[in-house]
Amino acid sequence: MNPIFRRTCAGLLCLGVFLMLAACETRPPLRPGEAARPEAAVPTVSSAEQAELAGEYVLAAREYDRLSKESAPPQSELYALKAAESLIKAGQAREAREKLRELEKRRLDPPQLARRKILEAQLLALENKHEEALRLLAQAERTPNLNPKLIAEIYRVRAEAEQALDQPRAAISSRIARDKLLVTQEEITKNQQALWQILESLSRSRLQQERQTARDPVLGGWLELAIVAREHAGSPTALAIAVDQWRKIHPGHPASEEFLNRLAKPRAVGIGRIERIVLLLPLTSDYAQASSAVRDGFLAMHNSDRNPDKPQIRIVDIGKDPVAAVAAYKQAVQDGAQLIVGPLGLEAVDQVARQSGLQVPTLLLSHATDDIDTSDKSVFQFGLPPEQEATQAAERAWLDGHRQAAVLFPDSAWGRRLQTAFVSAWQRLGGIVVSEQNYLLNQNDYSEPVKRLLNIPQSESRKERLESVLKMKLKYEERPREDIDFIFLAADARHGRLIKPQLSYHRASRIPVYSTSHIFTGRGDPGRDIDLDGVQFGDMPWMLVGDGRVAELRAALQTGWPHAHTGLDRLYALGIDAYAIIPQLDRLSSESAVRFSGVTSGLSLGRGGRLHRQLLWAQFRKGVPVLVDTFFQHKGQFDFDAGDTPAARRAN
Repeated sequence: MNPIFRRTCAGLLCLGVFLMLAACETRPPLRPGEAARPEAAVPTVSSAEQAELAGEYVLAAREYDRLSKESAPPQSELYALKAAESLIKAGQAREAREKLRELEKRRLDPPQLARRKILEAQLLALENKHEEALRLLAQAERTPNLNPKLIAEIYRVRAEAEQALDQPRAAISSRIARDKLLVTQEEITKNQQALWQILESLSRSRLQQERQTARDPVLGGWLELAIVAREHAGSPTALAIAVDQWRKIHPGHPASEEFLNRLAKPRAVGIGRIERIVLLLPLTSDYAQASSAVRDGFLAMHNSDRNPDKPQIRIVDIGKDPVAAVAAYKQAVQDGAQLIVGPLGLEAVDQVARQSGLQVPTLLLSHATDDIDTSDKSVFQFGLPPEQEATQAAERAWLDGHRQAAVLFPDSAWGRRLQTAFVSAWQRLGGIVVSEQNYLLNQNDYSEPVKRLLNIPQSESRKERLESVLKMKLKYEERPREDIDFIFLAADARHGRLIKPQLSYHRASRIPVYSTSHIFTGRGDPGRDIDLDGVQFGDMPWMLVGDGRVAELRAALQTGWPHAHTGLDRLYALGIDAYAIIPQLDRLSSESAVRFSGVTSGLSLGRGGRLHRQLLWAQFRKGVPVLVDTFFQHKGQFDFDAGDTPAARRAN
């Protein structure tokens, strides 16, 4: 055979093999702006506002950001400010700060500059830098010719900061000033309800003391009304008469008729002042340990409450039958409970939600399966649902710039809940799921599901077919698919320690991995958790933060508690926040921008009374969780010692 012909054939053969292999490779990541992306739909103000109303603030921020890029000044800057505001509502402080920094480079008119300062003040408040926030708000207020709506927003943020600084009189004055700037009756009523919450937080002696020194007649009238309501709290008839008398004495007072009518004839909506709380828990059941942890946290917070008017607590064991929770709930109502906390557990919560009528203000310690109509009742749902964590993993990955996801989850009811929640949230944001794979919990070798997730068996099969056709061995190097930006891994610590090394072994070590709090036991274990290195996960401040208020609370409330830094510690924190949030529930209901900074997370209120948690994010490094949310200048609970060896130690 002609040598030239042989060389040509060999070259063509190699080229053919190369082209066949290339044709079988998965496609590269889509470039930004490609039409195939779900997010390519034209953004509208309506879609952004609808996302806000639904509490999907990251999605709202995405829409406002896209509107900003497609608009001309000054509308472009306005949308950018709205995007930053949505990120703040979502608790995404780092991204909000970056957005505001971008705006420093753009030409803003005076009202926009004032709005930016208001948002910066809100970020400072998230960092507990309330004095700095007040100084920034004072600068914003000095802006000439501000829109009354913007001034009203300054007073709202100022009142929040003053409350945090334990300056109730100043906060009340800010609310009074804000009242004069509001237009709609709904806004006025909500503002007055927020004002009333501050008054109700004061002891009777403090109210009387403030009344004696008040010079402003409007402030004095509010203080008198609070004293009247406190004195007649036990008798609806006497309260109605007293409120009517107050009206006659203060005919020009700005307290609205709607507010006064609600005060004189309280409805189920609204909590008001609480003196008797019943805590429903399945203390003698399969959930005994979990229930005890919640009880211990709740009582620890109650026992540390120095308010002389703090409520009385009665604990009721509902036993192991979820149906019994309904009878216990109704009995608590008959016995005069003003607030019921519990029950704990999804089945018991569903029974109470469907059959009790929810006759008194209730803080359920789980999220009910069915939606609850809260238009005519005061019901809140507070728990640690895994779906919320999966949704936040999707939001975190999106904000980190990823767009194409792979999902690895256990073949169990719990695993499918996380997978469904993650995929739903990811696709709403506009992300693409390029691969999904389940795994069995009763195995110790997860190489096969990992290989299927990464599309490696298909590559191996193609290589074998080519070898069969060519009758020769081909040099083959295993490579994972190239269209995965990140992997969402639903796993507990035991399974995560087995799966993550398999990802690294199969050349996927550079693909970011996101997970939920379940992948962290809560106890420092660097020797075993080093197998989780690189995994990012969301968890509560109680588990990740080792300084500030968390450290103080641990020292004050948890000394000697045997389950600290275990999975039960999260339920202890749930008990702490379940007590601490009670005085704030009405305030959370009245204003969507309000957040409660708890040990379980930053808490905000969504539809159906569901409390949403905004988690902190950490990453395993040398087997130790290290905070990646560096916007909050916290010290991590786990440190490295001087020899750079992982060492786990308690914050207290």
